[in-house]
Parts: sequence; structure tokens; C-alpha cells
Amino acid sequence: MAYFYLDDSKHHKHGFSLATFVICPNDPTKEVSQIYLRHGYDPVAFEFKASMKMHGNQALQDLRAELKQFIQWNCKIAICVVEDDKRLGPAALKLLSAALDHPTLNDQDHEVAFDEGLFSSAGAGQKQASKIPALKRCNFAFEQDSRLLVGVQLADLVAHTCATMLRESLLPQPKTIVWDDPSDTTYHGLEVPLEFEMWAYIRYSFLSMNKPEQDANYDPALVDVFPWGLYIDEQVDDQLAEAAFSRFGENYLGCCH
Repeated sequence: MAYFYLDDSKHHKHGFSLATFVICPNDPTKEVSQIYLRHGYDPVAFEFKASMKMHGNQALQDLRAELKQFIQWNCKIAICVVEDDKRLGPAALKLLSAALDHPTLNDQDHEVAFDEGLFSSAGAGQKQASKIPALKRCNFAFEQDSRLLVGVQLADLVAHTCATMLRESLLPQPKTIVWDDPSDTTYHGLEVPLEFEMWAYIRYSFLSMNKPEQDANYDPALVDVFPWGLYIDEQVDDQLAEAAFSRFGENYLGCCH
């Protein structure tokens, strides 16, 4: 059994929106609440949003770093990409159907929570989900208030991260940052692409499978994310689809130093 939490990130200026599932083996509420408390935030009153202004706020930056670490070591993630926001909810259900074909998730009962605004109503979401046989063992909670579910707040962080990665891959001149991690003797102080920094902290979390050894491009450090951890809506144009697949379709898990 796993706990799935979905949130979205919209980037109309760049022609896409995406949604991500954070997949936890257990209900993350207790552990994430303890993380909030360690950083001075009341988990009942406080809601983490990745869009919060982080500059100059060390407490929020430290909280975000520990949440990323929690996701890295405890969760898997899956992504769907669309152009039309109205297709986000249905696309997320198709992504979920593909994710449940993964051997670590199939033939099990699951709890699935969607943030608000992905369907016209909870009933509409439930109706669409009921049409997909692969989802029959999922217990759905649509139109959930993210203030009350820390799992959805984790999904917000991942959606923001993945959307930034995809946005940067579409730009003719991607942004760069100075890598600030004194423990990293290779990259500390160097200028690196923002996309690389985002990817480095979540790369082990993508829901994926090893490539078949007979694959012509076989590399034990390269895994397939598609189709289990990536769904691209059929109405996405070729340029965006190619960018999304190139960015997320497979993932490198080897040494990047």
C-alpha cells in the first residue's frame, strides 16, 4: 500500500502545466510535521508553498532543504505534462494508471489525494476515476485542502521543482546559479545550470525501471522513467512533448562528479 499526493504547477507563459504525484510508503504526516517543528513552524497553522519568497529567509530555505531530503530518501515521484489546464486532472488519472503497473505498486490498495481545482468537483473526479479499471483498488480523496495535508504540500514542492526543470529546458538561455554546498568539494562555488541543481536533489526519486540489458543503449546507471513515472498528454505539441520526454523520460543515476 502506498499514499499518493498530487499537486500542480502552471506555466502558461511557457505553454505548459504539469502535475506531480509524491508517492509515500506510509502516511507522511507525522514525520513531515516533525520537520516543520524542528524549523520553528507549527504544522497545524503553517502551509509550505514552494512559491514562497525564500531569498533572505534562512529558516524557510532550511525547511525546504530538509523536505527535499525527505522526498529523496522516502518517496517516489511521477509527472504528467499538459498544455490545457482542464486536462490536468484526467492526465493525472492516466499517469496514476501507468504508475500502478510498476511492480512495486501493482495489485495493492492505495490512498490517493488530489489538491483542489483539478476537477470541477470531487464527484466529477470520482466519476472519471471509476471508468479506469486499473484504479479500482484506489481510495480517492479529490478536492483536498492542501493546508490540511502535508503530503499535498510535498507534491507542491516537487511540482514546482519539475516545472522549473522543464521550463529551463525550453529556454534559449537557461539560468545559472552558483552551487552553494561546502560539503560538495566538486561543485561548491561553481556556476551550474539551475536545471542541474533542481535535478540533482530529486533524481533518485523518479519512479523508474532498469533498462533491459539487451537494449542497444543499455547503461546500468540509466533508467527508464517513462511510462511509469511520466505521462505526456496526447494533445501536447511535438516541441513540448519532445522537451518533456528528453527531460524526464529517462534518468541518470550514476556519479555526476
